[in-house]
Amino acid sequence: MTATTLLDDFLSGDRSQVLHATWETIGSRDSAVLDPLVAALPRIRKATETLDLGGIFYSNNGHVEHALEKLEHYRAGRCWCANYPGLLTYDPQKEQKAGHARIVSTSEPGWSMTYDCECTICGQRFDVEQGDYHVTWWKWVPRGVKRS
Repeated sequence: MTATTLLDDFLSGDRSQVLHATWETIGSRDSAVLDPLVAALPRIRKATETLDLGGIFYSNNGHVEHALEKLEHYRAGRCWCANYPGLLTYDPQKEQKAGHARIVSTSEPGWSMTYDCECTICGQRFDVEQGDYHVTWWKWVPRGVKRS
């Protein structure tokens, strides 16, 4: 996927294209993909701010906002792990498999298990709560930050 195509998707006004670009952005750590999007952040915000992207359990507009926050964090030079608290879809096991995080310990297995995770880049530690309602989710809380 090229960044130009993702930019075109964000600017298209088409629900499926915007959501495709959103999830590709959330999943990417490739500067060749992210740099052109960072440069176009004001255009992307303007193109997506009034779209109704639907969503069943959570507004898809919130996912777009998370993707744009990720681009802002990237522009500011923050570590990739700064994005974990903003979205409930970062699975610690998948993050570990990708080499992004290390699971230090877990509670007993089950739908409500907890994880102690560490970012493999900056060493930030997180308490991660796993929950399940209609889908499994994970709430990442940086150590030293109160749970809300």
